[in-house]
Amino acid sequence: MLGPDPDQQRRMAGEMDRSIEQIEREASSFINRLVLRWAVRWAIVFAVIFAATRLVDWLDWLWWIALPIAVLSLGLPLLLRRFLMKRLTKVRGSFGGFAFGETIDGSWRDGSGGAYDDRPARGEGGEPRGVIIDQRPQDKDDRL
Repeated sequence: MLGPDPDQQRRMAGEMDRSIEQIEREASSFINRLVLRWAVRWAIVFAVIFAATRLVDWLDWLWWIALPIAVLSLGLPLLLRRFLMKRLTKVRGSFGGFAFGETIDGSWRDGSGGAYDDRPARGEGGEPRGVIIDQRPQDKDDRL
């Protein structure tokens, strides 16, 4: 049999999937807490700015400073979360066929069943795909 053990591959794929799901859950809970803290913090800041602008007319410029800062302080973590989720999806996609008899790059196949490759054994230009190991017994007369 060429390539890694199919049972080991299934276990590794399961562990990888559980790890990615745990990272997604932790990232989502972190972002939820961050957004909640952001909402409380900026509600207080906006209430103070509102009270200050009601008392003193010339403090209206505070709104022009506070609003962009509030938008940026919420937008950057949300963009970070989006980037992280895209990366996790890409990682999950790269390990998608891992449990079905192939490695990450698809160069090894399990010859004892499972998912078979319907693609031709030779790639473009007649070159063989992947690694070919010659396991034929050598005759003593054929040695150099």
